Amino acid sequence: MRDPDRLHALIDAMLLMEADSALGTLLQQIVSTATELVGARYGALGVLSRDGESLSEFITYGLTPRESALIGVLPTGQGVLGETIKVREPLRIDDLTRHSGSAGFPPGHPPMHRFLGVPVITRDGHVWGNLYITEPLDDQPFSYDDELLLATFGRVAGSVIDQANLRRELRELSVAEERERLARDLHDTVIQRLFGVGLSLQVALPLIENPAAHQRLNRALDELNETIHDIRTTIFEIDQDRATEDTLRQRASALTSEVGNRLGVQAHLAMQSGLSEQVNEHCAHHTIQALREILTNIVRHSEATHIDVNIDSDGDFVVLAVRDNGVGFDDVRGAGRGLRNLTTRAHDLGGECVVESNLGSGTLVTWTALKKA
Repeated sequence: MRDPDRLHALIDAMLLMEADSALGTLLQQIVSTATELVGARYGALGVLSRDGESLSEFITYGLTPRESALIGVLPTGQGVLGETIKVREPLRIDDLTRHSGSAGFPPGHPPMHRFLGVPVITRDGHVWGNLYITEPLDDQPFSYDDELLLATFGRVAGSVIDQANLRRELRELSVAEERERLARDLHDTVIQRLFGVGLSLQVALPLIENPAAHQRLNRALDELNETIHDIRTTIFEIDQDRATEDTLRQRASALTSEVGNRLGVQAHLAMQSGLSEQVNEHCAHHTIQALREILTNIVRHSEATHIDVNIDSDGDFVVLAVRDNGVGFDDVRGAGRGLRNLTTRAHDLGGECVVESNLGSGTLVTWTALKKA
């Protein structure tokens, strides 16, 4: 970085990136800033998938909406892009059409010849993705100085992404702590006060001789009991899966026991032996959250007295099946937000959510996810 003009341009580019932006907006800023910094016509940012061998996301800059539409499906890391992923070092090519690793372009793709790709490296040395730029505005091959400039920017971008992810994690932690505080306050303060009011009314009940007043007081006591039950259900719903050091079996067992202890609905757990060791932490966390949501729906809506929870394995998938003996329903398609959330969560983890129910015969929810999602 001997050129003072380029050094100033890099500093200006760093200042343009707003680390407080949402991650999607930040990534778009990174690719547009990188492309303009080096003076190229097109740019892209490829986000590596969990296996580190392919692209899970591809953000472009410089393409017109029509060009994007003609290209259709975005690349996943084949050809030269795949070579950039493998070498994990800058890759500079003067003519893509003559390069041995080129896989060609799909129909409708604008012609591209010059290519420069560099890794986006976070502060711990992890390769988070790759920056790609093509077609210098001066039509000259990319130079070593261009490579050095973009590689430096890639490290800056990795640091900015680190900061953005850290802020997001801190926000999530703050939300989780606030939810825990709310649950504790509801249990320790609100429910105890309602219990106190209920006891006072029960003590006063034998002293009331007027039948109408006696009946109204009984109704008030029933409503208090329902309110306490609703608050307990809410506490159960917002409580978080904090014990990440516990196995999937331990968390599932604690959750089913909690349903009986807090909500008065007996839940029985059956789980395949050794399954905890086959499921990664990401999948285990979401499986427990799915189970919590299913149990909450049952307690709120089904009037069930018994729940059977089964966690099994089917090839690469974990299978969570929950059956209740409640009132059921006859229109699964009209299911509420809770079941829609379960479906979305399953799809995000490569699985699905199937609900089987009929009036008077209970409900079976089968939820699946990839063990290594």
